[in-house]
Amino acid sequence: MKLVVSLDVEADNQWDHGRPLTTYNVRHWEPFQELCELHGVLPTYLVTSEIVEDELARNLLSNWLARGAAEIGAHLHPWSTPPFAETAGLRFNDGSHAFPSQVPDDLLREKVAHLSAQISDAFARAPTAFRAGRFGFDGRLARHLAEAGFIVDSSVTPLVSWRDTRGMGTGGPDFSPFSIEPFRVRGSGDPGLIELPVTIMQTYRVFDRFPGLLGLYRWLPVRAVRKILLGSWLQAQPMWLTPHPNYGPKDLALVWRRAEEAGARVAVMMFHSSELMPGGSPFRPAPQSVREMHECLGSFFAHVRSQGGTFAGLTEAALDVAAAGLRVRAL
Repeated sequence: MKLVVSLDVEADNQWDHGRPLTTYNVRHWEPFQELCELHGVLPTYLVTSEIVEDELARNLLSNWLARGAAEIGAHLHPWSTPPFAETAGLRFNDGSHAFPSQVPDDLLREKVAHLSAQISDAFARAPTAFRAGRFGFDGRLARHLAEAGFIVDSSVTPLVSWRDTRGMGTGGPDFSPFSIEPFRVRGSGDPGLIELPVTIMQTYRVFDRFPGLLGLYRWLPVRAVRKILLGSWLQAQPMWLTPHPNYGPKDLALVWRRAEEAGARVAVMMFHSSELMPGGSPFRPAPQSVREMHECLGSFFAHVRSQGGTFAGLTEAALDVAAAGLRVRAL
């Protein structure tokens, strides 16, 4: 199985609505990149518009790209990707951060084109990998991406719904019926955009036998009781392939193994560039917490190699699975 390590590369303070966006986390990328190169990992940096405008970010990413040590893709946040509209929810850094799936079609197409051109101009290479901000992916966006030359998206979050998450009015998409199986997006042209979902698995085998229990396990009152009675003994379900502070290398290895047992040829890890900076994320408030994340990732990367796993960028992994044939599925 291949491991894709993908980062949503964005401003430090995405949720400080209306305030200038800062990109100090760029200064904390190099130790992570060195860790990746030590283990033969080729990370995919999915960059937002504000990151492309940062000179240090452009210099670092250009260097890694030229050495074949990284892939650069696109990450579209509607509130920071031009053009904007003088409409509530569609202004720059608006108080309501819209899901891309909520943006009007013509404006969405323009944002995709702008971000793709911005990345192409900065790195002399058109991006082919994409993830929607806030995972706000739909069939319209898939079509615009394919038209703009993108090959792969990784926005689908299996078993997870964003319907109750506030955006511009209603919430985001519902991916709870999806699995980690890759597919081509119906209606996105010929041959069609490849979807490589983020690797999210339920890891307790009882849910294989009784799938209906998963919803009960995640029900808020049950979660509260579980936390009081069992503390951290039982993990929240499903589990993401991400270096969450509650996860250790064994937890990541468990998600990896469950994906492999499900027949996956690719596992997609994701997290945010702000997690590489102490205080840039609630997950990583201090230097020691960032060091712990590096140690966890290093141990997991070593485990993947020990199990015969390999590493690839998002586009390479997508083309590899597509070569064996993919089913077509609507969003």
